[in-house]
Amino acid sequence: MPLLTLHLLRLTPSTTPETFLTQINQVQPSIDIVVASRPRHLVIHTESLDPSILNDTKWDLLLLARTSDGSLPGPAKTQVEAEYKIFVGVPSRVLNGYGSKNAKLVKTAPSAPLTGALEKARVPSSSQNLELSPALLTFMDELGKEYDGPVTMLNLLHFNEGGKGSYYQYGQGFVEVAGRRGGDAKIVGNVVAPPEGQSDARGDGDEKRKESGWWNEISIVHYPSIRHFCDMLAGEDYQGINEKYRLGVSCEFTVKDGREMRLTRLTGAEGYFSTLHY
Repeated sequence: MPLLTLHLLRLTPSTTPETFLTQINQVQPSIDIVVASRPRHLVIHTESLDPSILNDTKWDLLLLARTSDGSLPGPAKTQVEAEYKIFVGVPSRVLNGYGSKNAKLVKTAPSAPLTGALEKARVPSSSQNLELSPALLTFMDELGKEYDGPVTMLNLLHFNEGGKGSYYQYGQGFVEVAGRRGGDAKIVGNVVAPPEGQSDARGDGDEKRKESGWWNEISIVHYPSIRHFCDMLAGEDYQGINEKYRLGVSCEFTVKDGREMRLTRLTGAEGYFSTLHY
């Protein structure tokens, strides 16, 4: 199973994501950047695993990359103010087919259907339980003014004892519910220990925090637009599986990203991430 590194980065004020990626390609063109995306909206706050850095940092860039040592090139590090790094194992079949799959998702996004659930949505006070909230509706409206294309959601997951089975059932239901709106969990990976001589966001303390106090999985999920994501959260079909299965996860950090950036054309737009990204 190929080893990748997930980097959440806050860049220096003078550095843009585009110039940062350009420098990485120039300094170390052998780096295989699978996903590059701008975090835009925090959907679920982590409550127990690293809440101060994850919740309070304004992240500028998410990278999922395959490198020889899991690190960014030395010159690029000088443009980074903060980094949160996780090592992830992703099946070869997922990586080998990712380029063509992602291109197809982007191409078909404009024709993806909505269900009309937004028109009759219940609106709780927050999105912490993956429900539609006033803040998320505001984000949807604001983002729609500048961009109406695909978005990506990054999820960091930590399971209660026995919670992984429940989340697997959630995933089975999610395939149908999200697929009805063009959504797709395009990358799912297991969080793994760093290779010898390397470190992740846990640092080098005593035993680095055991697995019981660390993330277990990541997922990167495609939605045809922010409106499609909100349509899903508003749907009774989604909330049925959400309440029954997903809330067994003990700690979750979800961010929506902005557009994914094609490395061959850095101004191009592909998707978003939970956090929400685009």
